[in-house]
Amino acid sequence: MFSLRNTLTVALTFGTAVADTFTLTASLPGSPLDGLAVNAGGEAFHLGGSPGFYCPTSVGSACPNTTETIFAAELTALDVEVPGGQQVYVQANGALGFTQAHSASVPVGATIGGFVNVTVASDCHAPWEVITWKSPDGSTGGIEACSEVPVGTNGTAVYNVYAVTPAYNQTGCVKLAGLLASYLGTGAGFGAWQYI
Repeated sequence: MFSLRNTLTVALTFGTAVADTFTLTASLPGSPLDGLAVNAGGEAFHLGGSPGFYCPTSVGSACPNTTETIFAAELTALDVEVPGGQQVYVQANGALGFTQAHSASVPVGATIGGFVNVTVASDCHAPWEVITWKSPDGSTGGIEACSEVPVGTNGTAVYNVYAVTPAYNQTGCVKLAGLLASYLGTGAGFGAWQYI
């Protein structure tokens, strides 16, 4: 059985990592979703697979060697080289998304931020730290993975990442313990020119 408890120590640890970059994986021991990478694609985030990215030919060999999705700024941005960057947001319905390159436009009702670190306690494992989400008013929270079939995938289902917002109404989803961060530190280079 899992339980989440906030600790000031964990919150301070996340706060000191502002300049750090990191990758994320799903955390749910005993589940096939445990350890799957969180990847950007189609302006959403999914578990497993590869990230969707683009680099203009004019950048040439200076394009980052993209193999994973790299996050920055306490999970409010993607680690990209494109001018203006790309913000991470939570839509009103809970879907995690990111802005297009060269645009700071987010959907109406979307929230930037709200991600917090918590310690997960379990009868079967030593406690571990994960990132989860809490609504600005504190009424809802959590991270879930919802199976969906995106347009153009020939019926292939993926698990998209959602935050449990007040307007969240997805069904048949898997509640994750949270998202596990692997910090890369400063100087790791950009994750991509831009994610698409």
